[in-house]
Amino acid sequence: MSGDVQIGIQAEKQQDHTCPFFVQLLNHGDPSTPNDYPLHPIFPASYRTTSENLAAPTEDIAACVQKELDLRRLQIIITRLWIVGRPTPPRSLHHQLLLSRDIFITEQIDMHLVWTSGRIFIKPVPRFLLVPRFWIDHLSCLPCCTCTRSPRRASSAGNTLLNDGLCDRRRLWRSALGFLFSYTALVSHESDFAIAQEKKLIPTEVSWADWTSLVKQVLATDHLYQKIDARFIYGELRLSRLNKIYRFTRSSFLHGYMSQWNRYGDFFQNNLAWLAAATVYIALVLTAMQVGLATDALAENKAFQSASYGFTAFSILGPLIAFSLIILTFCYMFINNWISTLAYQKKRFNDIQRAQGV
Repeated sequence: MSGDVQIGIQAEKQQDHTCPFFVQLLNHGDPSTPNDYPLHPIFPASYRTTSENLAAPTEDIAACVQKELDLRRLQIIITRLWIVGRPTPPRSLHHQLLLSRDIFITEQIDMHLVWTSGRIFIKPVPRFLLVPRFWIDHLSCLPCCTCTRSPRRASSAGNTLLNDGLCDRRRLWRSALGFLFSYTALVSHESDFAIAQEKKLIPTEVSWADWTSLVKQVLATDHLYQKIDARFIYGELRLSRLNKIYRFTRSSFLHGYMSQWNRYGDFFQNNLAWLAAATVYIALVLTAMQVGLATDALAENKAFQSASYGFTAFSILGPLIAFSLIILTFCYMFINNWISTLAYQKKRFNDIQRAQGV
């Protein structure tokens, strides 16, 4: 009996869909031993721990998988995702190119399918998610687990399913299945598959025939939308709206979801641009008012004269106040970044000394 058939029978016996597919997409050497797979080739070379240290994934597989599938930044605003995107699968890769969006690689799953003007961020498929046995060994609930397998509580935004009552493994399982579900939409045609392999989104050894088998098996999962993480009910997410939500609801006014300003020069360029445009508009309005006051119909109109007086005062004070606010914001950013950098440097060196036993 072939390895694919053995895994297929085992997957069918799992009542809770331990692995959503059983096709073998990666060649690990000996096809007669599908349950034996090397860990090193299917993981990144290194990953960052929570203390910002670098570690080999095989030293702590659970921590590495958590890092790869961590959706907490989106889960804490899940009830507001309807503002950011539509509850529909993402558009395919060839359609993204038709929309004049460049595909940018990201290894953060919480940046997967986030888009902004002219670009969309897409996370490549991790190799470990293409190994059926890995799902059974590292993503499925343990035999003693008593977590709720199918949470059904809806959010105030609609029918968004939340991750209440789940163990850590089950949360990661739902994230992984939702991630694969997004790829069933991204790579739906052979042209999409060619783009995905060109952009290194899918391993080169995966064939089109194997990919179609994987998609068929994932989409055949019973009650699929109840089993994926709620983030993946929504497809593409608009970055500008994510930034606004984070600024006004998560006390992250300066940085938002993704920092817009990597340099102080970018901060001034972005903010002075809209101030310059507003100044040009004010100049046009003042010119029109001046022409209006030169006419007999408006020269004696008290309401128009009052409006002209008020707008003239605003045109003098408005840009000055706006520019002052920009300068104050810059000063706050500079001081805040300076204090944060010094605090982080002190903490980081203390962590290094403790790790070295100093």
